[in-house]
Amino acid sequence: MNFLNSFASASQNVTPVDIIINLLLAFLLGFMVSVVYRLTNRHRAMNQSFLLTLVILSMVVALVMMVIGNSIARAFSLVGALSIIRFRTVVKDNRDIAYVFFALAAGMAAGIGNYSIALCGTALILFLLLLLDFIQFGTGSRGVYLLRFQLIPSDSDDLSYHQVFERFLSSHKRLGVKTVRMGQFIEHSYLVRLKRGVNEQQLLSFLSAIEGMERVTLLAEENEGEF
Repeated sequence: MNFLNSFASASQNVTPVDIIINLLLAFLLGFMVSVVYRLTNRHRAMNQSFLLTLVILSMVVALVMMVIGNSIARAFSLVGALSIIRFRTVVKDNRDIAYVFFALAAGMAAGIGNYSIALCGTALILFLLLLLDFIQFGTGSRGVYLLRFQLIPSDSDDLSYHQVFERFLSSHKRLGVKTVRMGQFIEHSYLVRLKRGVNEQQLLSFLSAIEGMERVTLLAEENEGEF
């Protein structure tokens, strides 16, 4: 009974008006986080489920914080109850994890009623995220690609594709070479930069036309880590 009474006494400390304000603020903060996530990841396919998760997560965490209050007993009880949940979604981008923690922190600040931290902290972080996206912080050099192709070994290997390199590339650097398919093919890897006015399809078409050439792939440098 004392355990149940601790929950009841905690709910009396939070008025219905406080609950409404905290949840509405958590919804607003979670919505703002999801909007900025969408804006800063506009070059990727959007997952509507993830965007809704950010909003829901903020409100649920705010509600949890109001339930916990200042009671350590309730905190451990909720941790035990939530430990049965298993999340099996594979996170492909580290930024997604950061936004999940961002939504959690925003919901926690709204749930405890610390509106200054919730509003000012969230607004400042969102502004800085938009600023980093505007200046394209961390993006790779434009026109730089990772080129891979497989070629049947012959005496004229270098001559065959280096003529294409001279025509379409302003620079190239060999990254590695290895045998594949039990030595039937040699796989070459280059870091290349296209000449002005040259598009990727032109380079791929001419390389693919070389006799003995197979599996030509051209990957933008900034997208290399996603594959």
